[in-house]
Amino acid sequence: MAKSQGILFHGKIDGGNRKMHFEIHGPERMNCLLLFLRPDIISLNGVTMIADVTVNDHDLPMIFVSGTEYCLEISGLKKENGMEEHYTVLAYGSTHFLVAKMKKKKDIDISVLLNEVMSLQFPVRNHTEVTFPIQVDHTPVSKYTFYNETKFTVNTVWIIFFKQSKDRLHIFIHVGKKLNFTLPFDLPIAIICEVKVIIGSILFDCKKMLTTKIEVNTKLTNFKTYFTKTEYETLYNQTIQFIKRKKSHFRSIEYFYRNKSKQYFTSITIDHSGIMAPYKKDNNGDPCSVINGRLDGLFFSTTVDFQTGQPFKYSPFGPLRLHIYASFLFTPNLNLYFADFYCHYKVHYVTVILTRKDSTADNFCKERLKELDIHDNPFVYLKKSKRSTDIMVRHGNGLRIEVLYTEAINIHEIIRKEQGYFEPVHIMGRGESRKNGIPKNENCKICNL
Repeated sequence: MAKSQGILFHGKIDGGNRKMHFEIHGPERMNCLLLFLRPDIISLNGVTMIADVTVNDHDLPMIFVSGTEYCLEISGLKKENGMEEHYTVLAYGSTHFLVAKMKKKKDIDISVLLNEVMSLQFPVRNHTEVTFPIQVDHTPVSKYTFYNETKFTVNTVWIIFFKQSKDRLHIFIHVGKKLNFTLPFDLPIAIICEVKVIIGSILFDCKKMLTTKIEVNTKLTNFKTYFTKTEYETLYNQTIQFIKRKKSHFRSIEYFYRNKSKQYFTSITIDHSGIMAPYKKDNNGDPCSVINGRLDGLFFSTTVDFQTGQPFKYSPFGPLRLHIYASFLFTPNLNLYFADFYCHYKVHYVTVILTRKDSTADNFCKERLKELDIHDNPFVYLKKSKRSTDIMVRHGNGLRIEVLYTEAINIHEIIRKEQGYFEPVHIMGRGESRKNGIPKNENCKICNL
């Protein structure tokens, strides 16, 4: 590896004439260095330094204490695309050293060689890491923003470390009172990404060096990138191929129904004035589904017994069932979207979203999902005749159509208008849904892209 000219850093020891000298060598392609220097004690924070490598000599605005062991981690960075905030890690090096107590005031010289990065690693790991929730927001097509609602009183340095699978480690040096940073590039779909942030108050700032105190060193946050409309189109086509191979057919249904515990419905009817409010979709289904954790809704089943045409007698989700006339919920003035196709080893499920036109949920779905014609689609549709309007749902062996309804429902009004009713049912299996949902069977060759 070619070495650049050594970059020198100087710091005083015990505030006197005794000095610490670091000489750093690394690849010539580096634009700046990111240094993390702290006492090697887990309970203590340290300082972060960002130094321009075109300046060969730097004075550290800090004092070393004799008798203390320190840890120094250094990343050699390359500035990307002429952007002030975006860097890529080229090299990394670290060292531990003890500032010994000495009668003769001898300076300490330490040489650090930065090796080309072979494995992507996050610096400052396992030292005072704290939980600082980093939210991830997605904007079509594939833009991602990291944010947190915490607001500092003064400008703060946010050092954002971002890694996508089998790719480079990116670093963004952002200044502001809040974390609200959008990646300057699109991300591929269905990949695991990792992000962590070091937050520091500015101690020293000049053109040569920026020094901050590490106030928060966050834990890693993992997320998986979402499908775009292109992937949803592919998943939709796979769903159609599956339906064609199955012996399925359309039949009219009378009810959408929802199974829950008695406590759930009691809380709604008594504590919430009968308003059954939508809530965040869990992680059930495809982990790349854009609605997971982002869209509020209420799930309803459409499945009926083949012989009786009535809803199944058994429930895996709770002993009390709310029936609502399908014609009450599924009306022509709503929009319909295809959202997921998945299985849990035996049965395949299709998830469709039913939204009020121009609502927040509708706008969210319109940007991200495949829109369906509510009068003509392969899953559930309105069939008009001169005498009536029927709700037609596709049924087949090993196929279930589920509807996520994104509006609040007034149960008191439904019962009063005789548009629905409650009925006890026998439970099967757990008798309740899992808290965070069940991811799809990743080995299925039918419903995985």
